Amino acid sequence: MPERIEDYEFRIIDEIGKNLNTTQRKISRQIGLSLGMTNIIMKRLIAKGYVKVKGLNRRNFQYILTPRGFAEKVKKTHRYLLRTIETIKSLKEKIQDIVLEYYHKGERNFIIVGEGELADIIEISLRDMGREDFQYLRVRTLGEVNSKNSIMLLAEKNIQKRNSRCVNILEVISGKIGV
Repeated sequence: MPERIEDYEFRIIDEIGKNLNTTQRKISRQIGLSLGMTNIIMKRLIAKGYVKVKGLNRRNFQYILTPRGFAEKVKKTHRYLLRTIETIKSLKEKIQDIVLEYYHKGERNFIIVGEGELADIIEISLRDMGREDFQYLRVRTLGEVNSKNSIMLLAEKNIQKRNSRCVNILEVISGKIGV
């Protein structure tokens, strides 16, 4: 999903806040944006009064967040956090819907396979469902699974499905396959 200009503005402001001696080239590399686009956004931030430029010499500049720029950073951080929380909440609901589909089919045992953030969110989702008549376990790899009676919830894209009792959560959530 492409980021909005507002997101790039925040990321540039954030990079300037972290390092006053940064350059546009370093910022563009850090946030994965072309140098030209970084320059355009930087000029916009300067025009808005969020960033001030101090010339150190003919070739070197220092970018400084203004009080207005710092306030904007705080606002954008707040909006970003709210969007992230909403995204996680939505993801959690989708995971719970997937598990409930299996639950309604009589499944009561689930194994979360993976180590990353998605596995953490799956575990939190299952814990928060409040169902006392089902169980879940978390393992790092499919090799650790010794149950044929459980639904495996795969939480990493590099884990290959073994059989029909494996559910790749990323694929289901992204709409590539159904449950």
